Amino acid sequence: MKAHNILVIINLFGSAENFIGGQFSYLREHGYNMHLICCDDPKLKSFAEKHGIAHQPLYLKREGLSILSDLKALRQVCHYIKANNIDTIMAHQAKARLIGTLAGWLMRVPNRIIFAHGVLYETMHGVKRFVIKTMDKVVSAMAHKVVCVSKSVANVRLRDGINYSKKNYLLGKGTCGGIDTENMFNPSRFTKVYISELRSGLGLKDNDFVIGFCGRLVCDKGIIELIDAFTKLKHDNPNRSIKLMIIGKNEIRDSIPETTKQKIQLDKDIVFTGYVPHDVIAAYYILMDVFVLPSYREGFGMVTIEAGAMGVPAVVSRSTGCIDSIHEYYTGLFADITPVSLAESISKFFDDSYRRGMASNCRSYVVENYDHKVIWPHVIDVIEA
Repeated sequence: MKAHNILVIINLFGSAENFIGGQFSYLREHGYNMHLICCDDPKLKSFAEKHGIAHQPLYLKREGLSILSDLKALRQVCHYIKANNIDTIMAHQAKARLIGTLAGWLMRVPNRIIFAHGVLYETMHGVKRFVIKTMDKVVSAMAHKVVCVSKSVANVRLRDGINYSKKNYLLGKGTCGGIDTENMFNPSRFTKVYISELRSGLGLKDNDFVIGFCGRLVCDKGIIELIDAFTKLKHDNPNRSIKLMIIGKNEIRDSIPETTKQKIQLDKDIVFTGYVPHDVIAAYYILMDVFVLPSYREGFGMVTIEAGAMGVPAVVSRSTGCIDSIHEYYTGLFADITPVSLAESISKFFDDSYRRGMASNCRSYVVENYDHKVIWPHVIDVIEA
């Protein structure tokens, strides 16, 4: 195995920190010189020092094409590649994939790897769908290898002719780097007193049946259908105390309707936490009886395996990315993205013995298949392939 100068380019620092994280140290410890380009952040410098990586902040406009801004970014990335003798590029997220892969192609970087974190155009229509789909094809044509974060993402890319199958790689059962099931998503980190205080602080009682959701509050996540399913469950089970805990924040793109926002704010049985930092979110999963991800598209249902690592079974849609995140009837159930289907699947977990039986499978399944120590060796396999 020869030493590589690897440049990881990604839009957001938060994504580099939360979803790649210790992978930087792992690769450095295995003989690779690691570099990171992403948008600036107050924590970027300390993060780079912690993991022993060179870094350069770079503004990457996320939405659409911005000719002047993108050309400036392209020039800076090309200069960085030349100055640091980069021989491998690993590009994540749409804009960073475009800029990073184009820069790598122009500079003749011999090992260009892109990560397909989902199928962005899957819920788009018309001209916008055509443009995004075409851009995916162009970027893939410039890459030597495509790491699909789930098997279903790989299947869609093959079906739609985004790239040839010989370019596709999967890291074990999926994800871009797994999760830390020892130091982060581990129930033993938290005392009963801590969980009790957190539960009380959120206004939850011990006898509440808590349905959990974590994600961006956008239409693509199926949040509208979930709230309607929750309303149906309360109506059909008047003698049961049912709560819906929503973790996340509103976004401008694909924003949920004002009527849905009002329901979230006004329903006394909906606990809306807003954004919860990634380093403390694990405790919130412990409060849930069942986790629900009724999304119309994902790359991989990371929040589902985070919940699973904390011993929480899930109800998920059969959409791209979601379908890969559970073992049906073992760690969770599938549901259609309709209030009736979601309510039906969630209600099965009212049976304590059924819920506990499935919950007991969740953590071991996630640890065995998605712990980062299981996934990271596959990253080296892709680099050296």
